[in-house]
Amino acid sequence: MTGFSSLSALACSLCTLWALLLCLSGIFAVILTLAQKQWRCAPLSLLCLACSAFLWQVCCDLSLFPGTGSAALSRRLGRLPWSVFLAALLLLTLLSLLLLRRSRRYGAQRVTPAAIKLCLDEMPCGVCCWRENGRVLFSNICMDRLCRRMTGSPLLNGRLFSDAVGAREIVPVGDSVWRFTRRDVLLSGAPLHELLASDITTEYARTQALERDRAALTRLKRELQDYNLSIDDTVRRQEILQAKVRIHDEMNRLMLSTMAAEDADKATLDRIFSLWAQNALLLGVAPDTGASERIDALAEALGIRLDWQGVLPDALTDAQRELLCSAAQEAIANAAKHGSAKTMALSFTESADAVLCRFTNDGLRPTGPVRFLGGLANLDLLAKQQGAAVSVSVGEHFTLCLQFPKKAEHNQPVGGCAPTQTSLQ
Repeated sequence: MTGFSSLSALACSLCTLWALLLCLSGIFAVILTLAQKQWRCAPLSLLCLACSAFLWQVCCDLSLFPGTGSAALSRRLGRLPWSVFLAALLLLTLLSLLLLRRSRRYGAQRVTPAAIKLCLDEMPCGVCCWRENGRVLFSNICMDRLCRRMTGSPLLNGRLFSDAVGAREIVPVGDSVWRFTRRDVLLSGAPLHELLASDITTEYARTQALERDRAALTRLKRELQDYNLSIDDTVRRQEILQAKVRIHDEMNRLMLSTMAAEDADKATLDRIFSLWAQNALLLGVAPDTGASERIDALAEALGIRLDWQGVLPDALTDAQRELLCSAAQEAIANAAKHGSAKTMALSFTESADAVLCRFTNDGLRPTGPVRFLGGLANLDLLAKQQGAAVSVSVGEHFTLCLQFPKKAEHNQPVGGCAPTQTSLQ
């Protein structure tokens, strides 16, 4: 049979080209198996590459240096029948195709580094991992885009990019907002830094809208509270006016009854005098009377003895005295209602910055957390309108404190009362 070296130059060149293509296929198969970590298949790919390279070298030697110009081994192999070279080329071609097919199926059925990279590149969030020296081990397309938009350069150093982000958790990037989170892990005993970026543009916009709505609702609540207080004040003034009208009518009736009862018996006169005393008592607790008189009248009606440990400070304005009277009445009402108190001490402490009024009762102390509700809530709101502060202190006795600042910038407690929350009305 005709030897391979006896073939025409065209046939030898075609075989040489075939062998070269097998070499390229073998190189691709080796790289692919190593990238997929197919350690069992990698030696077979290397063997196929080595055989293809050897066959290509022999074909090149016989084609370029025919006759005695080629190497001795090439001349010896060139005497083999051409069918042997053809069979070797076909066998190596079949083996290369099988290796490529197996690598393709392996990549489609197994989790390979290439599959992980493809998956992470398709994710809408950014991922970046780097060593302590800044060398990037992995980063996806999204994180590289963020780095280019923030720094103007590609992501080549993870530490520099982390410094560009800084300690901020939420960072605006163009028209979008991103949240960056960091994590430090150990990989093969060496520290590894991880940076994740999530697009929160929609959530951030909704959060801002909720904050604006919350501020609007807070303002509306405050306006409603002020409106409610104004309604309460209007109703109170209307009730006072109606009470004055009734007292005025009753006084007229009593005056007429007194004039008509000049010759009546003693029982009738006693009944008329009793009505006069009741109306005088009502007039005595009217809003136009002094603050201390109104406080004494309410305490006497509720059976609480007042211990005045001082007089009302002269530094208080009329509005502050009215607020103090309201606070004292609220303290007396709560002491009788919640604490069954019998005695209440009223003390006043005046300093260069503020005036502190304390209302201490000997009743039962609250056992749970204290919150301002009802009358105390309204009192606290009225105090804030005047720059004053309402607080309570639960020690040996329960104390309600009302502090008036002498100047707008001084609104700190003088001492003795710390703001507490309690469920009192």
